[in-house]
Amino acid sequence: PSALPVREPGRPEVLPEAYMERYEDNDEKLAVWTAEGMSLEVLKKFQVRYDPFSNCLVYPIRNYNGQIVNVGGRTLEPDFKERGIRKYTYFKKWNGEMNVLFGLSEHRRQILEKDEIILFEGAKSVFLAETYGYDNGAALLTSHLSEGQFRYLIGLGVLVVFALDE
Repeated sequence: PSALPVREPGRPEVLPEAYMERYEDNDEKLAVWTAEGMSLEVLKKFQVRYDPFSNCLVYPIRNYNGQIVNVGGRTLEPDFKERGIRKYTYFKKWNGEMNVLFGLSEHRRQILEKDEIILFEGAKSVFLAETYGYDNGAALLTSHLSEGQFRYLIGLGVLVVFALDE
C-alpha cells in the first residue's frame, strides 16, 4: 500500500464541498435547537444536519478560505453523561492545534464591515447570535484561544470581543 501524504501540522485535509450530503436534512431533529431559540434559517445556512448513526446534530467546520476541514457534532442523547457519551465530537482527528474560527468564513464580510468580531466558545452560540442579528460572530470551538487563532485575529485587524462562557 502507498503511504499517505504528510500534511503540515495545523493544516487539516480539505473535504469535498458535498461532504455534508451524507447526513440527513431533518427539520424534526433540528427542532431540538430551534426550541432553544435558534432560527431554522440560520441552521440551514450553516448546513446543520442530522447523523442517525451517532444521534448527533452535525455541522461543517470551514477554514478561513471557506473549505470544509472537519465536521463537528453535538449529541442529542439526553443522558449522555450517564452513558459515557461525549457531548461534542469531531468526526476527523485534528492535525495539530485548533486553528480555525467556526463561522469566520460565513461572517467575514460583516466582521470587516463592522470592524469587530465576537468570539464565542461553541458553534451553537454563533447560531443563536446570528438569530438575534449579530452576524459578526465566530467560535473558538474550545475554551481558549490557540496560537493559530490568535495570529489570524491579529492579521484580521478588527476589534475582538470575547463572549466566552466563563
